[in-house]
Amino acid sequence: MRVTVAKLKQAVDNLNSEERLELAEYIRWRSRQDDPEWQAEIGKRLDRCLSGESTSADDLMRLHEKLSKEGR
Repeated sequence: MRVTVAKLKQAVDNLNSEERLELAEYIRWRSRQDDPEWQAEIGKRLDRCLSGESTSADDLMRLHEKLSKEGR
């Protein structure tokens, strides 16, 4: 069964904001699954984490607070 873009748009119009955000994240994730450059980048990031080059929880919290203050 194939659904048209028009029907998808109608369905999206009936979603609440949380559901739309979840759908947007899924579409972004799905789009990256077929992108070899993105897959290579994820591999590099994983390798860095596994080798100990990761960001601390405190650093992540500071970055989150900074971005939140900027509205991002």
